[in-house]
Amino acid sequence: MTLVVKKIDERKLREFKAEAIRRGLTLSQAVEEAIELWLSNSALLSDLDVNNLAYIRFKKNLAEYKGKYVVFALGSFIGAFESLEAVAKALRRLRPKLKHAIVLKVGYDKKIEEELEWWGGAIELEAA
Repeated sequence: MTLVVKKIDERKLREFKAEAIRRGLTLSQAVEEAIELWLSNSALLSDLDVNNLAYIRFKKNLAEYKGKYVVFALGSFIGAFESLEAVAKALRRLRPKLKHAIVLKVGYDKKIEEELEWWGGAIELEAA
């Protein structure tokens, strides 16, 4: 298949070609490897995954935002907001359009003291 790609940074393309030569690959082999790598990485890390990783990395800093809504999207901490309306406004401004975000109000988890029942084994999925 013949592929024509326009508007590629010439410096990056020269570096890519040089790296392909160092690895003993043709340009088409290197492009195929790059495509496979890119597709496999995006399949492994969904929006949910990258947002959860961002939350985990930032978790130790949450205490300073007690009482505020914190937002994680696009794999990073977006900010802390006073209201859900401010959160919604900030999320609408983000590009590309979001598929997933984490929003939580810091310091307002309700602690349950009594014993809980796990229903995982009791609930069966049925076809719709």
